[in-house]
Amino acid sequence: MGNDASGIIDFEQVRIRRHDHLVRGTAADGMVRAIAVTARQTVETAHVNHNTSPLVSAALGRLMMAGLMMGALFKSPDELITLEVHGDGPIGGITVTANSIGQVKGFANHPNVWLPLNAAGKLDVGGGVGRGTLTVVRDLPGMAPYSSQTELTSGEIGDDLAAHFALSDQVPTSVGVGVLVNPDTSIRQAGGFILQLMPNYEYFLVDELEHRLADVTSVTSLLEEGLGPTDLLAKILDGLDYQELETSPAEFYCGCNKERATRATLALGEEELRDMVAKGETAEVHCHFCGRNHYLTPDELRSLLARS
Repeated sequence: MGNDASGIIDFEQVRIRRHDHLVRGTAADGMVRAIAVTARQTVETAHVNHNTSPLVSAALGRLMMAGLMMGALFKSPDELITLEVHGDGPIGGITVTANSIGQVKGFANHPNVWLPLNAAGKLDVGGGVGRGTLTVVRDLPGMAPYSSQTELTSGEIGDDLAAHFALSDQVPTSVGVGVLVNPDTSIRQAGGFILQLMPNYEYFLVDELEHRLADVTSVTSLLEEGLGPTDLLAKILDGLDYQELETSPAEFYCGCNKERATRATLALGEEELRDMVAKGETAEVHCHFCGRNHYLTPDELRSLLARS
């Protein structure tokens, strides 16, 4: 347990670092922006909610961690980012939404896909996703959502996001995300990093970072060594004057509730609701993001009709 410069222990930071969390920092006199995340429990929650196979846990977990890190780059606390992967592989599609305060939710169209391991003996995420598109939507209240779309380069998620940054945002970026699954299908490790060169970068940094990243065999292998987000960035950026700026918690959070389910039910229209009341049927609203079901009884539907 470490102390800060004043010699006083920051117990809140200690608490955060014991759980899933994000770390933001800079290096090379501000020419490199860095962010990293550890998210084992976050990905485990998604696995439990959706009963995902190891392959889908890896694919969904990678995209969720990317969403967490990209959301943490936003300046506005109300801004949302949605990442949508649509491929011709058996997973079909993956949707993730994250905000700037470390909350993320997501689901896969087909959560129980199983494939043989790839040639490297690892989960074949690229084969599960296939060829298709990556769509990134940024949504800030009061403004029209901004959407950009790029072709998937590998289906492995990290490579596809790096290509998106380069083609859509024109920002040289390296993205590393990894999920390690236990034999019982629970999540053993989950983490990732994003490194970006800022507009004022010097060209020597391109070769320097490429050289350093070549030594990173996988994110999960570093996590297995006991490295957290702070250690991971410090290791990659050693000698480049890495400075940590902020640490914040991360979690799976959906936010669906009975009120939102009621609004969704209203969208069925008065005629459909009256028919359900006449038949004594209960309305069921399923949340794709967290897997929960919300129910409205015939009496609740009748009351809803009276109010509307």
